[in-house]
Amino acid sequence: MPPKAPSTKLPKAPSQAPGKPDKALSEPSWALPGRVINPVAKDKTILETSFAFSRTFNSRNIEFHWYALWAQILSDLVADVPNLIVVPQFPVWYVPTKDDHEDDHEDEDDGDEDEDEDDEDEDDEDEDEGDGDDPEEIDLLPPGSSPEDEDEEFGCGAGDVSFASTVPQKDAEQVLADFSILHLKAAAQPQQMDHYGGWVITEVNIGLLVEVKRSASRSLEGQEQSEAISEKIKEACDDLITQAAHVFIQDLDKKYVYAIAASGPYWRGTTIYRTQVLGTMHFYADKDPSYQPPKEQPTDRKLRWNQIVRVDLPSSIKRLQTIYNNLKKMDGLGTPADV
Repeated sequence: MPPKAPSTKLPKAPSQAPGKPDKALSEPSWALPGRVINPVAKDKTILETSFAFSRTFNSRNIEFHWYALWAQILSDLVADVPNLIVVPQFPVWYVPTKDDHEDDHEDEDDGDEDEDEDDEDEDDEDEDEGDGDDPEEIDLLPPGSSPEDEDEEFGCGAGDVSFASTVPQKDAEQVLADFSILHLKAAAQPQQMDHYGGWVITEVNIGLLVEVKRSASRSLEGQEQSEAISEKIKEACDDLITQAAHVFIQDLDKKYVYAIAASGPYWRGTTIYRTQVLGTMHFYADKDPSYQPPKEQPTDRKLRWNQIVRVDLPSSIKRLQTIYNNLKKMDGLGTPADV
């Protein structure tokens, strides 16, 4: 089994019920770009939250109903940056199957056209079978501890381990993130304007991973509610560690990735560094024959998650602004020429 995440102190009960705006707090000066471009975007998030909380339309408190809210927030976050895109269910790890290889060479088939059409019909048939006292935040920090700086030395221990870029997750063909924000690099092809407007994608870089869990039970209040929120978000945090490890295994040069763990409208974030998940990377890489394990088995280091906050509060907007700025400043994260 992969290394267990460090134990987390359960949060204190929030002094304010979830979903009730804190009117005492001033509105942030910065707004999500999508809400500036489209003023009704904020109204959409209100309706999407109401839809997910609805006992009529989400009586079973299903996770998927929260995807609409987070898709809206993430899209609004990068609405003014053309080469930052939001992708749901993005495979951070993917093992091609035999069918995928056949699809890659379908254009090279020299067979009779009628036979190709028959094959396509057969393929179609196969497919058919086929989280404190503060009303804004919930404190998750252990007693006596304080948030640490986000900056980290990347080189610590990173050179002692070599990971192959073809290592699959054990007994799995893909690892999916609920949402990813990708940075695309593109090259202009003026002579081929009929080919996707004259653009060719040359590089894809994962900037942000987002894992969404269902909200805590609507019948809970106080400390019980806070504990339930914390447990759901911890599940998302554990999933993000696995996803980040696979990202680092595939991209040997990538040093960090931003992450958001959510439970309904509550979320917390962090920067996951390669050096913090070496133990998880080792677990998934260990069976690959080309993997060169270190002399001592690596272990994961504690991640610096911030406190849980609700999406409709000013402190949430402030954090999203930090993520927005960081995504724009990442290595090579600039707008392609002439976009």
